[in-house]
This record gives sequence, C-alpha cells and structure tokens, in this order.
Amino acid sequence: MKLVKILLLISFCSAQITKDVNDPNFGKEASFTKKSIYKQYLAQALPGYLFFGPYSFMYGVSLGGSAISRGESPLKANTLWLSTPLLAGALVHLASKDLINNTIAKPTNEDYSSTFYYNIYFVSPDISSIQNISFKALDSSWDAKIDEVPSGFDYPSLGFRTGFMTEQYGVDYEMSLIEHHTSEKKIIYEYNSPATGIVPLEQNIPSHFYMLHSMYMGVNTYYVLPNFFITPYLGIGGGVLLNSVQSEYPGPADLAREDGSLALDEMSLSYGAHAFLGFRHVKENLFYYLEIRPTIHKFELESGSTENKSKDKFDLELIQFQIGIGQNIFK
Repeated sequence: MKLVKILLLISFCSAQITKDVNDPNFGKEASFTKKSIYKQYLAQALPGYLFFGPYSFMYGVSLGGSAISRGESPLKANTLWLSTPLLAGALVHLASKDLINNTIAKPTNEDYSSTFYYNIYFVSPDISSIQNISFKALDSSWDAKIDEVPSGFDYPSLGFRTGFMTEQYGVDYEMSLIEHHTSEKKIIYEYNSPATGIVPLEQNIPSHFYMLHSMYMGVNTYYVLPNFFITPYLGIGGGVLLNSVQSEYPGPADLAREDGSLALDEMSLSYGAHAFLGFRHVKENLFYYLEIRPTIHKFELESGSTENKSKDKFDLELIQFQIGIGQNIFK
C-alpha cells in the first residue's frame, strides 16, 4: 500500500508541476477551468490503473491457473482471477482518493458550457461465440479449421470509463475485465494434410476446453442524437487486449486431459473493436445507461504438445449489453 501511494504521489507531483507552471494564469486564485482540472485528474488517476491493472490481471491469471492445477473447479479459478485485479483497483482508488479529491476541489472559473465530465462503472453480460478458428502446424505438416464454437461466461464483464460529453459528442477511456469459456459441443472440423487432403472430422469439445481472460484498454467516441425522454447516441471504440488462454488440454490436436496440470497457459497482446448504440437517462449530476455493442476480440496463441504444436487464431464475437451508472466527477 505504501508503494502504491509513493508511485501515485510522484505521478501527482509531476502532473501538478507540468500543468500549473505552463498555465498562463499560474499563481492566480480561482483561475482553473473544469477542462484543465480534468486533465490533471487524468494525469493523476490513470497511471496507477495502467500500471497495477495489467500486473494484477497477470497475477490473477496465475492464481487461477494454480487452482486448476490443484484440481479446483473452473468457477473457483475464475473467481480468484477476477478478485485479484478488482482488489488492486480498489487499493489504487483508496491510495489516490485524497490526491484526486484535492485536485477536483480546486476553485474554478464560471463555466457555462454544457460539457459533462464523468466516471462510469458498468457490468456487461453478453451473447458470444468463438468464430473463424484456424490451426496451423508449426512445421506446416497439417492445418485445420472450425467455423464456430459456442461460448459462455461465469462472470459478466466489469469495468469503468472516464470521459466527457457535450450536447453533440462524447469521448471516454475504458478499462474492463472479460471472461469466457468454450461450451460443450460436438463439432465438425476440416483437417488438411498432404497425406490425407481435406477430411471432415467429428470431435466432442468439452466445456472449458478454452478458458479465455482479457483485460481491455481502449477509447470510445460517440455522436449524441436528438433527445426525447432519454438521450440516444451512436459510437465506435477500439483498444488493446491483454489476452490469456488456459486449458487442461494441450490443444485441439491433443484432447487427452492432463489432470492436475495446466497443459495450456498462453498470454499475448491483441486488439478489439466495437460499435454501439446507447441510451442514457440523464439527471443533474449522474446518468443511467444501456449500450448494445457488437464486438470482436482477436486471439492468437501456440498450443499442442511437442509433436502437435500449432499456431492458433480465432475471433471472440460478442453482442454485449453494457449497463452502468455515470457520475459527474465535480460533484
């Protein structure tokens, strides 16, 4: 906790010196605008989350993998994974709370603009499936394709956003935790090799064959549509994914379960993108909202035993239903 406070204090001081000294009104009382204070707020709040978020995500993945290796259920492993970055986020918030409150409490000039600066916390259940699945042997001796495998989740996505909204448009930064796993399914996949040609094969994919965990960090931009009793808007977003793929099975070419062992444990960077239609019920200092989001997340990994190593690629395609509450950061 002390280390967290020290790092955040360094960030705070750096941001404070840079912003204040360069401000043409530096030294004058009550010369800040909400825009300038919000920039300082971002400079102080985001570094802690950007540093400790990915680190705690990876540590949570490690805890979940250890639970699987001990023979614990996938649900317990996912609980350990999810609780770790949530706890880290809570500690960062507590450590930086006083610094941020002091920044937001600075006196401001009269601001007659319609800009609304906000923080959002949300939950996002979804309908998903794994699409465009391809496997290619590292030695190029075979390849295989699967059109689709159904997927589900033990926990819906959780996250936060911070940004601003005017009467015409809005921009915000988003950070979220996402978990999915394959569902049990009998599938047909196309196996291809020089010796056999293309051969359709039937295979039973067990539940939790793949356990997928992601931390998403990205930006959204949206256009505000004409109001009626709620505020509709249309937007797009994209960002970086820190992906983890774990399994008790070495890979698609090796479906012999390794009890008491995590046979597959891969982590990689990729990207995701989405579009969204949203509806907000706006009050004076807060709003409630619902967004419907067609989303695609990209995955790449290596799987299989030494004899059957392959390069795997697939897309996680989702329809997300993001529900959340936004609050004016200046209240």
